[in-house]
Amino acid sequence: MTRYAYFVDLSLCAGCEACTVACQALNGLDWNIRYTKVDRMVVGTYPNVKSSFVTTQCLHCDDPPCAAVCPTGATYKTADGPVKIDDENCIGCQYCMTACPYEARTYDAAADVVRKCSFCHDRLGAGERPACEQTCLTGARMVGDLDDPTDPIHQQISAPDVIHIEGTSFYYRLPEHLDRAALPADFKPSVATFAWQSIVQPVGQILMGSTVAALLLSLAVNAFRNRGKEGAQDGNGQGERT
Repeated sequence: MTRYAYFVDLSLCAGCEACTVACQALNGLDWNIRYTKVDRMVVGTYPNVKSSFVTTQCLHCDDPPCAAVCPTGATYKTADGPVKIDDENCIGCQYCMTACPYEARTYDAAADVVRKCSFCHDRLGAGERPACEQTCLTGARMVGDLDDPTDPIHQQISAPDVIHIEGTSFYYRLPEHLDRAALPADFKPSVATFAWQSIVQPVGQILMGSTVAALLLSLAVNAFRNRGKEGAQDGNGQGERT
């Protein structure tokens, strides 16, 4: 079975943002909406200064909190790894944006839905490469199948200098002058996820159950009342006829 992962070699990244632009073009995004972000990191003090680039996007968590808090199931994790959003079921509540520890989601006010990187899942299914990987000028980006031992990604991520962002699908190689702190943190569920699963969701279910019960009781009472009125009217009518 396929299990996708993403390897990014930041020692090769030129900061050209071709990945960002390719993603924007593919998804029809405005210039200021970026699913793939490129940040410049400057290390040292003048005149001994070095700069590098760090790219980030949705890290497609193993146990995505965005999916856990989604009240409609619009956000879900596919069997082969990527986390996707079903626009038809998204109600634009943005709770997933609060739960995401990587701030990788954006709200589309015009469509009233939340959007993000989809790992180019549809393209992969069609035998194509993700747009960001395909346009990378230096070959710094690579998507592969962790369950296929012959996939080239294994040679890359098995190197001792490669860092896995724990709990996600992403692996990075850093340039020598950057340390681990430059990368996204290992996955840790946010307070919002804990609040939703421990408080909001259970209370909501109780309230929903109470609301349904109250509605059914109200319908039953009204039905009995209406039946009683009909019976009384029939009795009055019969009395007049005699």
